Amino acid sequence: MGYVSVFFGALAAFLCIGPLLGIGFTFAVFFAILAGFVGMVTSAIYVFIDTRNEINKHKFTAGVLGMLLSSVPILFMLAVIIMSKMNH
Repeated sequence: MGYVSVFFGALAAFLCIGPLLGIGFTFAVFFAILAGFVGMVTSAIYVFIDTRNEINKHKFTAGVLGMLLSSVPILFMLAVIIMSKMNH
């Protein structure tokens, strides 16, 4: 489950740079947010199960990495909104 959250988080982060690669902005950001949501849910489930059962003793697990990568689209959208407000 941890690797699934890392996969969806990495997919979300990769789709955020999609407009720079020539992928349409709306298409890329929509699917980035969708993949980020799925990654956030799977990483939350993984972190909950890992904490409850004490599977990993490390502080930085695959669930935490997936959660960080899944939050990239939201941070990207916040940056776009702030930059557009500064230009007006």
